Amino acid sequence: MKPQFILGVDAAWTAHHPAGVTLVKIPASGRAQLVRVARSYEEFCQIAASNKIDWTAKVRGSAPNISSLLAACEKLTGAIPNVVALDIPLGPQPIIGRRTADRLVTKAYIARKAGTHSPTAQRPGPISRMLFAQLAHCGFEWLHAEASPRQSKNARLFIEVYPHPAIIELLGLDERLKYKTSKLTKYWPALDHTHRRAAVVKNLNRLRLALNKRITGVAQGLPGAQLLERTFQLKGYEDALDAVVCAWIGCEFLAGRCVAYGDRESAIWVPKPVIRN
Repeated sequence: MKPQFILGVDAAWTAHHPAGVTLVKIPASGRAQLVRVARSYEEFCQIAASNKIDWTAKVRGSAPNISSLLAACEKLTGAIPNVVALDIPLGPQPIIGRRTADRLVTKAYIARKAGTHSPTAQRPGPISRMLFAQLAHCGFEWLHAEASPRQSKNARLFIEVYPHPAIIELLGLDERLKYKTSKLTKYWPALDHTHRRAAVVKNLNRLRLALNKRITGVAQGLPGAQLLERTFQLKGYEDALDAVVCAWIGCEFLAGRCVAYGDRESAIWVPKPVIRN
């Protein structure tokens, strides 16, 4: 049996913000393995063979270029990914507001503070359309909520995912993990900056280690968050970690351990609760 590959994309909703990208290999036997992780489309395509990232450097945003990403994947592994899992609203019709998928995920997870964001025609409208068109042009099939994954077993697929509920299920949390660097004041209003930073670093490291138990090499591919001193460095790290989450959801999807929320026009795939070892 050939190995399978999953490309995880934490897609920015605008072209001027960077997007995290991760490539994961599922061998014929054994655990999934991290192949490459990056904080932007360009960085994913440009990292040298050593796969080393200068986590202290800034990265730039750009419009997505699926062909370049797939070429980089093929250069790395000799294969095109079986599944692309993206954290961004996707669908065959223009997205101008909340969809069935958004409403159903929010209904299922709002009590755990993991409702979805509201998409608009401006954000992420153009980026969503671009990604959908590029993936379809490259031979990938979008999977809606009423489709059977088994019916598309041999197809190249792309799916919409959402990290917050996935992380809840991965860690067995009562509510969403507080790891977003832009929300430190909202998370911990009573703490000073030093203690807020320490708290978010702790949660980023908790997520990193949990993912490492599911995907070999995550702990080696991403340093401990405490080593990053600047807020922009932590933000890039967060984007890369979100992309790893997207790839992990893709792994769960291929294993038949995901649930689709939505209809024929929308679908957000969320992992089932993880069975504790």
